[in-house]
Amino acid sequence: MVEQNQSSQLVLEPEQYKMLAKLAKKQGRTINDVVREVVRLGLESLELRKQRRKEALERLEQTRQEIYRTQGMYQGDPIAEVRAEREKQIDRVLRGEA
Repeated sequence: MVEQNQSSQLVLEPEQYKMLAKLAKKQGRTINDVVREVVRLGLESLELRKQRRKEALERLEQTRQEIYRTQGMYQGDPIAEVRAEREKQIDRVLRGEA
């Protein structure tokens, strides 16, 4: 099955059009050719960034699992512990022990 090119109207900012026209002239190509290449490269870049984010999240998950495996999960409640310690400090200050 042969795929047909799709047509689309694209509204560019004046500076974008000037840059594309300049690049096309310099390369001896049409603006359409340059735009198609820019779009292709942009889409590839977006996909590459998406893949890199996915790989980074996978590495973080592996690191988290390794930490849990070697260190275990802390079973306490750090916020409650800090609050309790702070209350003890305040009580000592109020009693003049600090």
